[in-house]
Amino acid sequence: MPGGVEVTAGTVVRDLLLQADRLDPAARADHGLVTLLPGERVTIGVRGWENPDAAAARAAPYCMEPSR
Repeated sequence: MPGGVEVTAGTVVRDLLLQADRLDPAARADHGLVTLLPGERVTIGVRGWENPDAAAARAAPYCMEPSR
């Protein structure tokens, strides 16, 4: 999706953060630290992402790993 990254949770995702600077140095995400339950979906809007690219979008999300 141009201008955004959609994430669908397969498991509980705690404190999801889109690291927009991995998309483009000038990019900014419209929100961060989202918690999702299995099956939930969120689209994080991105400003300043001049050349949207799926590989970069897959590398940009980060979340806390559950404690073991």
